[in-house]
Amino acid sequence: MVVENLVENEVTIKVLKNINSFSFSQICQILEVNNVKIFSVSISNTNLEYIEAIVKISAKDLAPALRLLREFEYEVLSNHEEDDFLNDLKDRSKYLDKYLNI
Repeated sequence: MVVENLVENEVTIKVLKNINSFSFSQICQILEVNNVKIFSVSISNTNLEYIEAIVKISAKDLAPALRLLREFEYEVLSNHEEDDFLNDLKDRSKYLDKYLNI
């Protein structure tokens, strides 16, 4: 029964960070602080400058975790409905356009 609840909320996050500052443990700590259950963390792509990782998690509210990942300079490559960051950027962009067109 508990396993069913975890699988229902399963989300895959793709993150990118500089190779010199990338840390699996930091990603896990950031997510666990936000009450996110981690299923797996794996490297999907790497080059001389960046590491791209895929994180499979279970979370009821994903927005705080994504916000905190960005604060620690992880670039979130995946799109999520719960991600208010992109919506805020769109709203601010519309407001700026409106202001500039006055």
